[in-house]
Amino acid sequence: MEPTTSDIGAGTGTRPTEDAEAGARRAALPGGGELVVRRVAADDVDGLAALYAGLSDGDRYRRFFSYFAPERPFFERMAAVASRGGCGLVAVEVSRGAGGGDGDGRVVGEANYELLPNGDGELAMAVADDHRGWLGPYLLDALVEAAAARGVPNIEAVVLVTNARMLALLRSRGYATLPSDDWVTVRLIVGTGGRTPVWPERAKSGGPARPRVLVEARGGRWHAGSEAAAAGLEVITCSGPRGPRTRCPVLVGRRCPLAAGADAVVVSHPPDEDEWNALVEGHTLLHPGVPVCVEPRAPRPDAVAEPPAVPGEADVIEDGDPRYVVSVVGRHAAAHLGGDA
Repeated sequence: MEPTTSDIGAGTGTRPTEDAEAGARRAALPGGGELVVRRVAADDVDGLAALYAGLSDGDRYRRFFSYFAPERPFFERMAAVASRGGCGLVAVEVSRGAGGGDGDGRVVGEANYELLPNGDGELAMAVADDHRGWLGPYLLDALVEAAAARGVPNIEAVVLVTNARMLALLRSRGYATLPSDDWVTVRLIVGTGGRTPVWPERAKSGGPARPRVLVEARGGRWHAGSEAAAAGLEVITCSGPRGPRTRCPVLVGRRCPLAAGADAVVVSHPPDEDEWNALVEGHTLLHPGVPVCVEPRAPRPDAVAEPPAVPGEADVIEDGDPRYVVSVVGRHAAAHLGGDA
């Protein structure tokens, strides 16, 4: 049952009533009843177990990357996520006239994040089959709000490449891509403070600062990702321009937090299209001092060593070999990082 605009909220008619506690929400449901989104509690263990018991084999595979059937200790740990610095929310469907409090009713969805060493949150969520299509986005927005209130800059998620529903959900919030060790999953990052993610705090990395490289590449995968990781570069990849409703701030004349915080920007194999050309130009103009490197679609056979990057201009890398690309980008990024230190 999806709440309609006229049914949501307590007298506003346009949006759910939000409690003072970040992430907590209430929504009137069509046909009676109410949806309560609140912090997970120890009393929710049975409700969480029932929610997961109703998931199909395919649902569990998309959630756990296996047919794992969790038992009670799993839900007890989920209910105690706050004790580890994370946050968990449950969506409870309460029947009208049922009496009782917000703990009564059926748990129809949950979303939580575990706190990562870099200060981001690791996302996990599940929604009952009869509430899909609207409750997932609703819960994610509530969790992002709760994370932002606690100073968590980003939410990260590992998603199967075949999980079209989750990919579409995160894409609608404006994600970027983190390096992945395989082609079966993709690791995505969504910002909590705006339409674009931000770099995790270097102070929380626990080691020496690594040069940061923002890559603009179609599909969100960089062909030199493995070589970049081996070279010690910290890489985040964006998919570049995507249609008329792109979320790229650069294309509307605004600075990009990822580019502004990077030590180098790479535009990888851009097509000769107006939006991609505008993206290269925008990075050089909006993020002065950050080296911009461009990989052409096809390297010239007579490629020679590249000249130094000229401030305000993009440095074109003529040789497409990943190791060579990383050596050029890494040199620019290291020089920028050293200059900022």
